[in-house]
Amino acid sequence: RIRNITKGNRETGVDPALFAEEAEKELFSTCTAVQEQVRPMIENRSYSEALAAMLTMKEPVDRFFDDVMVMDEDLAVRANRLNLLTGLGDLVRQVGDISRMHAE
Repeated sequence: RIRNITKGNRETGVDPALFAEEAEKELFSTCTAVQEQVRPMIENRSYSEALAAMLTMKEPVDRFFDDVMVMDEDLAVRANRLNLLTGLGDLVRQVGDISRMHAE
């Protein structure tokens, strides 16, 4: 879902002052904390541990999509939200392309 929404966006700079919804504040905070937590795991190629740590972002991501209109009319707010999601996608792709993972 994130990949579809952010298609073509490469920017990841986020301005917390533009956050209007609690869900986007929470997602930004969670992403920042998880990024710091998984950095050494990724450097050590402990991808299973990193992926497990990233699972803590599930609820904030779900809440974000339930509560936030990404494509806001205000172009600055829209860009900020797209950048937040692009950064999240970049973080997850450091472990792998989870869109290609499936269980049989």
